[in-house]
Amino acid sequence: MAKSNKTFLSVILAVFILLSIAKNAEAYGDADFWIQTPDDWTENTEGLTNDLKKQVISPDRNAFIEVYAAPGNNPGLQAIADGMEKAILSRGGVYFQNRISSRDVMQDNHPAIFREYSSYYNGNKLHAYAIYAYAKGGAVVAIGVFAEDLAGRYQNLVYECLNSLRFSPPPGMGNDNYTGSQGNPYANQANGCDRIVGKWRWFTGSQAEFHAGGRMPGNGNSWQCVDPSRGVVKIIWSNGKWVDTLTISADGSRLDGQNQIGNRVWGTRISAAPPPTPPQIQQHQQPKPKMNYAKRVRGNLAASWRLAHGSLKAGTSDSRGEWELSTVSGTTLRFSDPYKGGKQSYRVVILTKEGQKVDEKVVGMSEDITVGPGIYKIRMFAEQGYAGWRCEWN
Repeated sequence: MAKSNKTFLSVILAVFILLSIAKNAEAYGDADFWIQTPDDWTENTEGLTNDLKKQVISPDRNAFIEVYAAPGNNPGLQAIADGMEKAILSRGGVYFQNRISSRDVMQDNHPAIFREYSSYYNGNKLHAYAIYAYAKGGAVVAIGVFAEDLAGRYQNLVYECLNSLRFSPPPGMGNDNYTGSQGNPYANQANGCDRIVGKWRWFTGSQAEFHAGGRMPGNGNSWQCVDPSRGVVKIIWSNGKWVDTLTISADGSRLDGQNQIGNRVWGTRISAAPPPTPPQIQQHQQPKPKMNYAKRVRGNLAASWRLAHGSLKAGTSDSRGEWELSTVSGTTLRFSDPYKGGKQSYRVVILTKEGQKVDEKVVGMSEDITVGPGIYKIRMFAEQGYAGWRCEWN
């Protein structure tokens, strides 16, 4: 990572926020919540406010987890989530710039709201999750943030830590907080095999895709977990014509093993795994538009609702294009290469109508980008030479 990536948390972590949605009373008790955090992460004990109860930081300072809690009357779960989100944004919490999704969940038998965010800071893309709840007479918010180019290392880990949030002692824990695997009844529940979920570049030069629950595209293809503690998986191709047994590397970026006749097989990660339970897209922070539409702004392209397509050529007036998308309910855009089967590439930059960057990706074979309700400027750029492009959505 660039030098700026390695230090971005130093600035973000200097912003400590008070929960403005709860009354100012004596501190929420230290043993009123429990959350699992990695053993090798550093727990910060200095500079904590009455409301910031816990802060742990990864060794490379590219991910962190915080828990805020404050006693007071319950203003309603929606008010807790919206109030905390607004307070974070107003105090420079860059990691909440773009809310991707929001959904109602249950957290340790308590109603809660789970939200997912993306943002850019000093040229670095960040990703964040947050769980908002009201329990034991106070508001509790658990936040996890990581650098998106290290999603293979941190995405599932941060998600699992936040999902371990509890408001009553785990069995045998009494009133002691838990932090890692020692004495932590939740530490071994995470399935190390699930890190296979995502897109991989296979040793044959093709692309392999693995979904949660052992599912794979293609007839007769599936995968099974052999050893969750070591991340060992078995991949079954074409109803058993080929069977590969592989181990997922510690950082989640590589698969290595052999097939049933002893030949070596391997894969390298293309894109990180999604969260275990993808949330539904709800209200984006832009004003909700009145109608769905897509229209051309400039460049060699055409755009109508549900389909945009065109071509790009580096070094010419057709090196870039732009189109506008208005979506009332939010949608997932699937960008693809309609001609070369992934042998060409182009860059997509999505901005809000006001110019705030929402996402940016280089598309080879295909990429999905999810946006909430709003009006977006979608800019297309040639990476090198000529590239045709296509975008479809529902």
